[in-house]
Amino acid sequence: MEYKKNFEEIIPYYEAFWNCEILNKPAFLITAPGNKHYQYKFNWSCWDPKNVFNYSSEQILDAFEDSINNTFFGGLAIPFFWPNFGPDVFSGFLGTPIKFSEDSQGTSWIDWSFNALKSYDDLSCLSIKEENPFYKKNIELIKMAVERAHGKFIVGATDLHGGFDSLSVLRNGPDKACLDVIENADGVKSAMRKLFDVWKKIYDDYYDIVKDKQKGTTSWINIWNPSGKMYPVQSDLSCLVSSSTYKESLLEEILSEIEYLDYSIYHLDGVEALQHLDILLDISRLNAIQWVRGARFDSESIEKWFPLYKKIQEKKKSIVVYPKINEIDLVLKNLKPEGLFIQMHVSSEEEAKQIMKKVGW
Repeated sequence: MEYKKNFEEIIPYYEAFWNCEILNKPAFLITAPGNKHYQYKFNWSCWDPKNVFNYSSEQILDAFEDSINNTFFGGLAIPFFWPNFGPDVFSGFLGTPIKFSEDSQGTSWIDWSFNALKSYDDLSCLSIKEENPFYKKNIELIKMAVERAHGKFIVGATDLHGGFDSLSVLRNGPDKACLDVIENADGVKSAMRKLFDVWKKIYDDYYDIVKDKQKGTTSWINIWNPSGKMYPVQSDLSCLVSSSTYKESLLEEILSEIEYLDYSIYHLDGVEALQHLDILLDISRLNAIQWVRGARFDSESIEKWFPLYKKIQEKKKSIVVYPKINEIDLVLKNLKPEGLFIQMHVSSEEEAKQIMKKVGW
C-alpha cells in the first residue's frame, strides 16, 4: 500500500484484535501530521459534510489524497476514505431534509420538526428512493474512491445511525419515539424491522462495490477488518430508555445487524448508555465494544474507567481505548493485552515515533 508500506505485516494484529487475542505486542494505532511545512492544495476539509455534498466527488477525493499525503500512519493506522455526510444521513437517505452545522465541522442534523413517519399504520416512507440526492452521492463517492484507491487506501461505508436513532428523527424527536415504545410497542418493532432492511440495503450496496476491489472493510470508527463485513453498531438514543425496554423493543434490530455482519463492534456512547452493558456482553457474536465516555469526563483520568474495561474484557470482548500520552503506562499495566486496541493522535511524526517505541512498535 502506497501510504502504508508494511500493510501486509499488520494484518495478523487486526485478526488478533477481532478474535480477542494478542500477538507479540498490543494493537496500537497512532496518527500525526507528517510535515509541518507541507503546503496543502485545498483550504477546505474533505470531511466536512457541507463540502462532501457541495463539491464534486473528484474534488473531494483530491482533497482526501492531499490530506493523507501529509499524514503519518503509525502502528496499525491505515489511510481510509468514507463518505461523511454527518451522523443523520441515514434518515436523509429516507428523504428527510438535512441541516449542515455552521458551528461544528463534520456534523449535520435532520430537522426534527419534519415528521416523516406520521403513523405506524403506513411504513412506506421507510425505504430509499434511488433518485435521493444524498444516496446517489454516497454511491458515486464509494465507486470513484474504489477506482482511485488501487492499493493506496481503503474505502469504508458511510455513518449509519439507523434503528432507534433514525426512528427518533423520523418521529419528530426522541421524546416522541420514547412514548411510542410505551404506547405502540408493536408499531415500533415493525418500524425497526423496516429500518434494518434499509440499513442492510445501504451496507449491501457498499459491500457489493468494494468486496472484489480491496481487502476487508472499514468505517468511521478507524478500525479495519481484513475480511468480510464489519461495522460499528449503535443505538445512541437508547440511553433514554430503561434496560428492560431496550431489551424488549430495541435489541432485535441490533441483533439483526450483528448477525448480518462478520465482525461487529458496539459504539457505547455516554455513561447513560452503560445500563445496557450487561445485555451487550451476553451477545456471543459481538466482537468488541468501543466505550465513549463523553466530553464532560475529558479532564478525568482513564483510570476511572478501568473497572468498566476489565468487566468487558472478562466477557472476552475486545476493547478500544483512547489514552492521553501520560496514561499509556497505566493502560498497559492495568488492562489485559488480549483484544486491547490503543488509539491516539498526536501533534507530530517525531512524537508519534517516540510513543510507538514505548509501546513496542
